[in-house]
Amino acid sequence: MKLSVLSLALAAVAAPAVAVVGMDAKSGGAANTGIASGDFTRAPLNPALLTKFKDSDDLYLRLGAGVLAKEYEDALDQVDATQDAIDAFEAKIDAMDPANPPTQADADALIKELQALDDTTLVGEANVDFGVYVPSKSLGFGVTIGGYVVANGDFNYDDADGQLVNDALTSGVFDPDNLKSEGIAHAVAVSELALSFAHQANLPRVGDIAFGLAAKYQRFDSYLYTANINNYDNDDYFDDQYMNDKTAFNMDLGIYKPYGNWSFALVARNLIKQSIKNIDGDKVSLDPTVAGAVAWSQGMFTGTMELDLIEDESFVVEGDAPQLLLARQYARAGMEVDFSHLQLRAGYQTDLSGNYGDLLTVGLGISPWDTISLDLAGQFGDDDERGAMLQLGVKL
Repeated sequence: MKLSVLSLALAAVAAPAVAVVGMDAKSGGAANTGIASGDFTRAPLNPALLTKFKDSDDLYLRLGAGVLAKEYEDALDQVDATQDAIDAFEAKIDAMDPANPPTQADADALIKELQALDDTTLVGEANVDFGVYVPSKSLGFGVTIGGYVVANGDFNYDDADGQLVNDALTSGVFDPDNLKSEGIAHAVAVSELALSFAHQANLPRVGDIAFGLAAKYQRFDSYLYTANINNYDNDDYFDDQYMNDKTAFNMDLGIYKPYGNWSFALVARNLIKQSIKNIDGDKVSLDPTVAGAVAWSQGMFTGTMELDLIEDESFVVEGDAPQLLLARQYARAGMEVDFSHLQLRAGYQTDLSGNYGDLLTVGLGISPWDTISLDLAGQFGDDDERGAMLQLGVKL
């Protein structure tokens, strides 16, 4: 019965619906920036970046994964404590040992743990992707296979359970399956196969400017699992009765404009709004988003600022159903110092919608001779929010 809501996210990534979030460990260490400051190795962020490369660059292979969780340890500890209290109280009622009978203190202890469920939530995200990218000014192209999953665990105390527990002291009967306090696991996984293309043109009065397109085949999987807190079992998450799925087509568009030490970018993702209903009929959608960015580079230093130009309401559940995500609109600032074989990154992200806390990020890149690369990122926020990303890359 031990709960691991985040395993929903991790299992969904490993399930047939492989899951891509539009970020990698390089961008993750710099507050999830990169649509203007990155190069062709970050084509999933902005397909137009396939035109930005060194003369020695021919091909890049990458494999990356990441996870972000909020209130993870506190949530798991609380649910474990509640289930342990249920087991202990049930054992004492069943034994009815005259030398050690169940007491009001035992009932109060269980009720206290059940009531604490109302303050127990968990939000998790996970992603994994594999990509191959060939840069070119005339026609750069790439393939990305991967996806992401967002998951929310929410737990609720039912006042009727207090009476049920107290009645057990006099009746000598306690069936934990009759508890009405429950746990809900809600998640959506988005799987993608993306084909990206880019071309750099030289326009009058504009100069060099690159345009990129990513055509995407997507699969959506919704998960909704609800159970009495005593019977909550993460092994049941992926039973067919708790899942719905659909497939769809989508696309991203990107623009990249270099200008001396400066660069500018505009990216529109998921231009075709898609939605899926969970098994209760509640609809969640993947909405279009638009972001703009400016970056400045000098020597080994690069700094960048990015802004979501519209509020993102993707995965906000319509109606009064259990919520998955809240609306958000991020502003990000990131930096990188490149010591040729070693890169240090840092950044700061804030939600202008006020629904999510600020995030501080740090990153480390190791890239001997610019051939093999290992990138690591850590992300830190309020309420025990922690994230980690890893990416392996090879240039040929």
